[in-house]
Amino acid sequence: MDKVSLDDEPAVNFKTATLEIAKDPEGSEGSSATKLDTEDSSKTAEQISFSKDISYVPFKNVDVHTFFTDRKEVVERAIKDCHEFLKKVSNDDIVGSWLLTEISLWDTEKERLVLLTTKYLYSMKYDFISLKILEYSQVSLTNLDTVIIGELIYPSSSLAPKRHMLGIRLMWNKGHPLSLSKKWNPFAKNIPWLTYASHPLFWHRGSEMDKARFDVEAMHAAILSLLPEECNMVTGSIIVENYCGIGALVHNKNALGFFKVRGKVSF
Repeated sequence: MDKVSLDDEPAVNFKTATLEIAKDPEGSEGSSATKLDTEDSSKTAEQISFSKDISYVPFKNVDVHTFFTDRKEVVERAIKDCHEFLKKVSNDDIVGSWLLTEISLWDTEKERLVLLTTKYLYSMKYDFISLKILEYSQVSLTNLDTVIIGELIYPSSSLAPKRHMLGIRLMWNKGHPLSLSKKWNPFAKNIPWLTYASHPLFWHRGSEMDKARFDVEAMHAAILSLLPEECNMVTGSIIVENYCGIGALVHNKNALGFFKVRGKVSF
């Protein structure tokens, strides 16, 4: 994955929606994940249904007005800037744009604009205060070998609180485990997968059209038809390997990966 990178900016307290994954009756026996045939990929989004218990709605107690992205036309301006930038670096047609939460290997959450073209997926770090692109990364869709959609969970021995959130993971590791030098290195780069969840604003929007811009399921539905035939499309739990999680809990509780008004300062 090509990457242009600056220092990380300031990912919110997940009180987190109970998710239930509808089982595919023709799924493989003994597997918690259902491998979907490529020819049926266009129907995948319709086959996946999640029931949401309102008592677990994420961010229901969050003051979304402190998010700079809640301000009028800020997201629209950011997406326009990103579109203009991509026109300079790529001739590909843009399929869709979303504001999502990117979850790192170390379970830290970061606000990212995700732009999908016919050949690449771009993850853009955008400064919603000064209104400029800070960094971006890209991954070729032809390199993707596995796409998973399902509930974000922690290992059974983890002390981190449950998320009860839907996520999507895009992988290009060809089935190989992550090396120890990267797995235990908080400064490791070029991790061969990306994990996304819906942005906090998703739960505070009224119309479905408005919510779609912050919805990880909308991005999942758009990417399905662009994946290579050999890519495995899986429905199942996505494990976030956070066992102790003190650093991530502090980071996420204070929404340090989001641009917000924080008292007399904003970042």
